[in-house]
Amino acid sequence: MKSFFLDFWVSRKILINGSKNRFLSFIGFSSILGISIGVMALIVVMSVMNGFHFELKKRILDATSHIEITGGLDDQNEINQLIKKITDLKHVKAVSPYVSGEGLLSNRSVNRGVLVKGIDPQYENNVNQLLNKVVKGSKKFSSKPFEIIIGVDLARLLGVDIGDDVSLLIPKLNFSPIGNYPTIKKFNIVGIFDAGIYEFDSSLALIDYQDAQKIFFKNQKTKFSAMQIQLTDSNETLNVESDIKKILIELNINSFINNWTNKNKNFFSAVQMEKRVMAIILTLIIAVAAFNLVASLAMSVQDRKKDIAILMTIGFSKFQIIRIFIFQGFIIGFIGSLLGLFFGVVIASNINIIVPFIEGLFNIQFLSKDIYYINELPSLIIPMDIVFVILVSIILSLFATIYPSQMAAKLNPGEILKNE
Repeated sequence: MKSFFLDFWVSRKILINGSKNRFLSFIGFSSILGISIGVMALIVVMSVMNGFHFELKKRILDATSHIEITGGLDDQNEINQLIKKITDLKHVKAVSPYVSGEGLLSNRSVNRGVLVKGIDPQYENNVNQLLNKVVKGSKKFSSKPFEIIIGVDLARLLGVDIGDDVSLLIPKLNFSPIGNYPTIKKFNIVGIFDAGIYEFDSSLALIDYQDAQKIFFKNQKTKFSAMQIQLTDSNETLNVESDIKKILIELNINSFINNWTNKNKNFFSAVQMEKRVMAIILTLIIAVAAFNLVASLAMSVQDRKKDIAILMTIGFSKFQIIRIFIFQGFIIGFIGSLLGLFFGVVIASNINIIVPFIEGLFNIQFLSKDIYYINELPSLIIPMDIVFVILVSIILSLFATIYPSQMAAKLNPGEILKNE
């Protein structure tokens, strides 16, 4: 143990005292700087990717439900039985049937294809937070018929505001003696929501479920086209979905069931893959700094041949000489990692301030909402990611000491001191 601390003390003294060779000192400093930059970049990027994944998941679940059942909901008695049985399941928070269909929303000469969702506001708030995202107007419908709530981007595209009327065209033909014609209804805008996701804000329209039934199911027995289920824990989605499938079979209801993970599976998989790829790419920065550390330690061995020879003559073994340079690499890697950790956490924690400042300074936008779903750069620091980055940094630094330490151990002290 004494030998261990002695080797560490000698290594620290060599590192602190530095070298008379300015170039060698610069190489050592650049090694620490390179490791710091690599660790900082890796922490910031991984935190941003984590934040993007978390924020996107939150916004999607705010606007939709965990599980959806579509089709086969024709009989009201069956719907009531299904709702009761699903509500009794563990982890189920709320159930709400709704009517959905596609339509064309028009204002003068501007047209926009939309997904129309007929809801009961009383139950809709239990399965998602969409109505709570209303930023202008009312969060619920009045007793008047044919009122509509649309997304903020849809309102901008149509050039409408609260109180304006829009025409909803349903591509379902009505038959009459004079010919066939589509269903067209005029709706009054009573609310505008901002879900924070362009897909919803630009192409989703909410109407009262009774109005939706009149439009989509005229003269039909069908009352609802889908049912949404909200859970108390999103991690239990697959288990609850399996239980619901059994209930559907039991009630002999031929419906299709889907969950939020399946609907966004490809996108979330792409985000995870991108995080891994970025981690590998940025780890190369640390690897380059570690390679720089190899050159720094190798030059340090050449610069301190005499000191190494003296240590050997006073009783230091080859293993101790190897350990001295391993400690040097460890100290450099540790200092670089700590500096990178500090600046990485500071930047990642304040990314919501730094990015808007840069965008305002150069009049640019890093994230366009209609391309990246969200228009701000979120950040989430996960401790395990930081532990991973620090371990990678220190391990690469230790690997960088193998060749220089072996080179130092192979020096012949007799020849070195003789030449001196």
